[in-house]
Formats: sequence, structure tokens, C-alpha cells
Amino acid sequence: MFVTDEMVQRARTNAQKYPWASEAQRRAVEAAQPWMRLSDDQLWDLMFGPTLPRAWQVWSNGFCPACKKPVPMYQWQSRPLQAPWKMQCPHCGDHFPRNDFAAFYRSGLDEHNVFDSARADRALLFNVDHPDPADPLHLYGVDDGGGYAQGEHRWRFIAAYLIHGAWKQVICRGIENLSAAYVLTGELTYAHKTLLLLDRVADLYPSFDFGKQGIMYEGPPRSGYVSTWHDANDETREMALGYDRVLSALPKLHGLCAFLSEKARRFGISHPKQTPEDVRRNIDRGILRDALENPEKVHCNYPAAHVTRAVLFAVLGWRENRGAVVEILDEIIPRGTAVDGVTGEKGLANYTSFTMQRLSELLAHLDRAEPGLLNELIERFPTLRQTWRFHIDTWCMQQYYPPAGDTLWFAGRAPQYVGVPLQPHASLAPSMFTFMWKLFEATGDAAYVQVLYHANGNQLDGLPHDLWEANPERFGEKVRAVIAREGPTLRLGSVNKQQWHLAILRAGEGESARAVWLDYDAAGGHGHGDGMNLGLFAKGLDLMPDFGYPPLHYGGWVSKRAQWYMRTASHNTVVVDGQSQLFETAPTHDGRTTLWAIGKRFRAVRASGPQILKDVTPMRQFERTVMMIDTSDDDSYVLDVFRAVGGKDHAKFQHSHFATVSTRGLTLSPAPDFGHETEMRAFRTDPSAVAGWEIDWRVDDRYGYLPSGADVHLRYIDLTHEASASLCESWVTPGSYDGTDEVWVPTVMTRRTAQAEPLESTFVAVVEPYENASKLAGARRLILETAKGERASDADVGVEVTLADGRRDVIVCRDVEDPLGRGGGPLLRTAELDLETNAELCVVRYSREGEVQSVVICNGDAVHAGSVHLRLAAPTEFAEIECRGGSCVVVAGSATLL
Repeated sequence: MFVTDEMVQRARTNAQKYPWASEAQRRAVEAAQPWMRLSDDQLWDLMFGPTLPRAWQVWSNGFCPACKKPVPMYQWQSRPLQAPWKMQCPHCGDHFPRNDFAAFYRSGLDEHNVFDSARADRALLFNVDHPDPADPLHLYGVDDGGGYAQGEHRWRFIAAYLIHGAWKQVICRGIENLSAAYVLTGELTYAHKTLLLLDRVADLYPSFDFGKQGIMYEGPPRSGYVSTWHDANDETREMALGYDRVLSALPKLHGLCAFLSEKARRFGISHPKQTPEDVRRNIDRGILRDALENPEKVHCNYPAAHVTRAVLFAVLGWRENRGAVVEILDEIIPRGTAVDGVTGEKGLANYTSFTMQRLSELLAHLDRAEPGLLNELIERFPTLRQTWRFHIDTWCMQQYYPPAGDTLWFAGRAPQYVGVPLQPHASLAPSMFTFMWKLFEATGDAAYVQVLYHANGNQLDGLPHDLWEANPERFGEKVRAVIAREGPTLRLGSVNKQQWHLAILRAGEGESARAVWLDYDAAGGHGHGDGMNLGLFAKGLDLMPDFGYPPLHYGGWVSKRAQWYMRTASHNTVVVDGQSQLFETAPTHDGRTTLWAIGKRFRAVRASGPQILKDVTPMRQFERTVMMIDTSDDDSYVLDVFRAVGGKDHAKFQHSHFATVSTRGLTLSPAPDFGHETEMRAFRTDPSAVAGWEIDWRVDDRYGYLPSGADVHLRYIDLTHEASASLCESWVTPGSYDGTDEVWVPTVMTRRTAQAEPLESTFVAVVEPYENASKLAGARRLILETAKGERASDADVGVEVTLADGRRDVIVCRDVEDPLGRGGGPLLRTAELDLETNAELCVVRYSREGEVQSVVICNGDAVHAGSVHLRLAAPTEFAEIECRGGSCVVVAGSATLL
């Protein structure tokens, strides 16, 4: 189906002509050699039965029995072709179990060549280095398949080896490597060995059920075959693709049926193996059809399971099953692209992208088999035009993705586009470089070409890494022409994915690029309690990082530390009454955009989402306004206004990078911890902090992202009235979710409480990323008045920010929602600075001499600032106006000046 004779011939021709294709052929042949060195009997014996328990980890939060160093999650190593039935400690190199499990396993094989523990010789269960029963170490490290126990501790060496060693590395990889070598060489021995393995898997595969036979995080699993559901999905699909590569060779393999028939006779296997059609029926039945009949075993994040079903149907027979495949596509594409082109699942650089990667691979496979199908689908389903654009639009500085949900790690980079798996080497998988070019041809969007060029190291060498490409030179020339015309770098502006609930404000270029992002929903698949979470990328770093993928190696998803990463307090947002927003349920609890303003030197987003907390604490208001205001081409600061009405306790958390901190304007003393099942400590609090206090994080570039000597800071000026301020430490584990390091990073909490509901809070802060020296002289709250001269509500915010060069910004940010009816009419003014406006949001920049340089108006039509009186012909959603030499010019937005 997916590898035609014409494609095979093209690949072999390319291997003779191009070094990159020849290298791919050499790699494939070399990778297959370990299995080529095994006899047919040895290959057939590789497949084990379901009678031994299987575990996803040796111990998710464990340590080595020998050296006692931590070895969590997947850090135990296996090299099954070199050291069968052994797991190795990555620290001391010791191998476990210490008994000869191979001998024990052979002693327990029954008449069907499947292990039966009742038959096994338990006299073989001893430490081979200490054979004397009187030796205290005689039973040290011994595993009978159920694990090695020391008191309450248990290491499941064999159970984990079966999945991560014998199954994944020997059987699944053997099918993949042997089938690839056959396609690229045409040597029938590779196909013979591939089909032998597949047939033996098919004998036993239906009897596997990880949901009943497996162990996950030391507890009960969900479902699957040999391994857990999501990996079983991938493994089943990849076996089907390996089968598809060699199926045409089956009638030519005269010795295969004789060998398999003899095994069937000897071990009482009921399925006949006398003819090629018998073998085909066995593989079809035992692997492909069984997975179609048992969808729960290959369940996966939507739409990955549907993708696998489509592959299975196609391999079983395209002519008879094309309708079923198209029906699956008609089902999954509308739903799978319904949320800004993607599924809506959280985990931006992980789960959000993984499912779309599988969809892209399926469409690439199908388009190879039936050229033009991709274009047809894009025409039928316009949302596909957004699908692969989504991870372009959300990629910041070509270094970071907003870590929303279960994704990435604390302050970590994502230097590659994740919308498709762009691997810069040729293989039998469809080339995603070719796929991206086809997207460009279908949409005319040069960003797809810029992405593939970036993924290839900003060069043309080897493109498109596609063994089936008829004219690689022509492909490279076409890419060169687009890059010459459009440039090599993505040019991305601010973007608001309103269905996914993610807004990104962008400024600057190159090393001066910076981005602020706001995630304005919570929960959903792989989502966190992170409604109204704020992040900042600047100076080459993630300066307001989400904590990332939960550290599952501390006891799985339900462990306290994994839950901590998902709790609201671990995010840059507000916690109400100590309660986390829900993060265990779907669908999401959504906010909505109420203001979006993108100008030349000013950008803003406002989002409202009291319903985010509807199942936790009823709120009348939960709204965040974020402004990104440039001080130069290279620098910006952020003004953050967060309004919350409801409950009796509002705690706003501000996290930053690995850093040392200094404070200004605070008198801190030891205080009780925040509690509420959080992982924070060392609280020091000023219970009566005066607005204008500051925290400065001096970043410790732990990952080495910056040039030596870089001095990057995050400055935080808090302008909240009547609040306490606390400095504390939050627990994180650097790197991926199986890292063993633990770090406590500085954290700030601004807190307001009341005796009775509803508490009304307006948190105001200025956040500035800078290098070497701050570009701000300071910031202060301004007193605002209504048209009647009465003091405005605290929720109507006035701020003056003074720049280091003497310029000043005056910002008025109205409480538009006003849930308690405290507003004083449409006009706000600050008599001190002679400024008056009816806009919801207004920014006036003054020169150091006090002259108005620019004005921003959002949802209004009038601003009076000193001698400048601006009146618009009609209220406008947004206008940025520059004042030069006594005249005013609209430079962004849509407005007409009167």
C-alpha cells in the first residue's frame, strides 16, 4: 500500500546517485545486522507470552540497590542484544537481576513455548555470584518475574525489561529495521526474517492485555497490549507499516512456510502456516484485525487511535478499505482541527503536537499512495490550513513554546518546530520536508518553507531527505528561490488563538526579540489549573517559566509533587481561597478575550474568565489586562493589571528563573507557609507592604543558553494597594520529568484577604526584563478621579512609569466589568498630571521635556493630555497616534482624528 515497486526503485536509484541516500541505505543494512546474525529458531524464540507481568518502570521513584543513587522513571538502561534479561544502573553500571533469569525462563516453557511459572525450576533463583545458600547475598537482587523486594521496596527488573528491552528494542525494532533493509536492498532474507517475527507476534498478540497484566507507576494500569495504551497504539501501527513493506515478498519466500508449519506442528499452534496466504491471514488476524476489534487496547490521545485504525485498514487492503479510511478522515479532521486547527488538548509542545504529528504522517503516507489526496483534503477541510500553522504562530523567537499544560520543563527551550517531526535524515517514513513543501504549494504560505529550511540547519544540503523524491536537485532549487524571496527567518506578529485561549504579544527581532503570553483557560486534556497564567520570553530566556511537565518519577500522576506542578500556585496567576482551579477534567474552563490591541510600540490583551473558577470558588470577576510597551527597539516592559472579585483570600504568585534575588522597599520576617498542598517553603513576609516595592531576579543561566558573562535580570515592581508581600522558594526539578536534581527557586506572593465575601482585589505590577542595567527609573500608582472630582475605584488603575532617559508613560486602565457597581462614569482623569480620557485603556508617552510624543486609545474617542487634545471621529477599538511637531498621525489601528 505505502511502498510501491516504483517507489522502491526510485529509492535504490537515489542510493546509487546521492551520498545522503546511500548513507540511508548503509544505515538500514547496518541496523538490521543484529537480527541477521540470529538463526530462524532464535528469532522465533524472541517473542514471549503474556504470562509474565510487565511494568512500565522498574520503580518510578526508586534507587539502585547497589549504589543507592536515585534511578527514577526510565533511567534504568537495557541492552537486550548484548545483555539479555538485564537492567543496568546508569550510575554504578551494576546489572540486575543477579540470577540467571534466562535459565529460569527456559525451565518454565510449556508445550506451546510460553512461560508457565508453575513449571519453572525455582532452584535456579539465586544470585549467580553467590551460589552458596548460606551466603547472605545468595538471594540479593533475585527476580522471578514478580520483582526483587527489600522490605517495602520492590524493583521490577524483569517486568520492565520485557517492555523496554525485549519488546521494544528486540521485537519491534527488529521488524522495523529488517523491513527497512529489505526495501532499500531487495534482499529477500530481510523480508523472510521480518515476516517470521510478525507471524510469531501474531500468534500471541491477542492474548496480551496490559490493562489486566501490567503495572503502571506501581499501581493498576489502564489498557494496552504488550505495553501501555499510547505506546501500544504506536507499536501496532509501526508493525503494520513494517508488514506493508515486505508483504509483496511473501510469495517468494519458499522456506518460510515450511519453517513456520514445523513450529506450529511442534508447539500445537492452531493457525495453519502451510501457504503464504495462511501466513498473511495469521498476521492480518493476530495483529491488524485484533487491534481493530479491540480499540481500547490501542486507545490514544485524539486522533492518534483513529490514525492507527486508518493505517490498519489501508494495509489490509486499499481497494476494499479506501471507503473506510476516507470515512475515518471525514470523522477525525473536523474534530481534530476544531480548536484553531488542532484538537484543543493541552501540553503545547507535547500532546498538542504529538497528535497532529501522527495526522501529518498519515496524510503524507496516503498522499504518496494516492497523489493529490492532501490537496483534496485541504480544500474539503479548510481548518487544515491552520493545523500546521498553529505551531508556527505559537513558536516564540524560534526557541520557545509557551509551556501550557503537560509540556517541556522548567525554563527549557524548544529550538525546533514541533508541528511535524522534521528529521534531517532520510528514512522509510514519509519525509516531512516534502510534506511541508506540499503545504506551501497548497497554501502559498512561505512560513512552511522557512520552517523546513531552519530544521535543515539553514542550508539546502540533503533536502528533502526523501528516499522517494524523483528530483532532489530541483527540490533544493525551489526552496532556494523561496528563501531568497522571503528570507530565512519567520516574521511573526502578535497572535491570539481565541479557541485555544492563548494570546502572544511579540516585539523586536533577532536577539532583541521578546514575547509575552497569556493562557486564559484551565483544565482540559493534559491541562493544568493555570487560568490567566502569564509568561515572558526575553533576553534569550524564559523569564517567567511555567514549571513544565509534572515530575511523574515521584510516584506517578497522583503524587504530591506531580500534582504541585499542576496546581494554580505553581503558575503566574492568582489563587482564590487557597483553592486550585480544576485541572483533572475536560472540557476546559474558558476565558474570553475582551480587548486586543496591536500597535507599533504598544500591544495589549485583556481576558475575562470568572467561569474558570466556577466549580471551585464562584467569582464575579477574574480578569487580566497585559500591556507590552516598548522603551526602544530592543526593550519593553510589561504592565500587568489583574482584577479579582469573589472569595476572601487572593494570592498572586510571581515565579521567575533560577536566580538570586534582591528586594527594595520591603521589611521581611519569617512567616507561615502558604500551605494548601503546595511545594513552597521559607516564607518571609511584609504584612503591610507599601505599593512600589520591588524584587529583582538576577538570573543563573543554569542551562548555558546565554553567552558567557551575560547579566540578565527580571525586575518586578508591585503597585498593589493594601497587600502583604512574601518572598519564598518553590520546588522544581530541572530538565525532563525523570531528572533527579531538585532546586528551590525564588518566588513572590502578593496577598490580600478580607473577613467577608466578596473580596475585591486589583493587583498591579510592572515587569521588566533587562540586561546589565534597568531601562526604568521607577513606577508609581496615580490617583484617578471621576468627572465629578470623586476618587475613582481602586479597580480603575492609573500608573506612571518613568524611563531611565527621562521619558514618562502615563497609563489609565479602566475597570470595564465593574461587577460591584463602583464606577463613576465614562470619564477618568488625573489632575496631578493633567490627563483626561474616556477610553477603556489609554497610554500617553511624554518626552523628558514633558511634551506628548504618542497616545494610545482603546475603546474610546477622547484624550486630553496637557496641551494635546485628541478627539476621534468615532470611538475606536484601538489607535496608536504619534505627535510630531504639533501634528498627530495615526500609526496603528483604525481611527480618524477630528
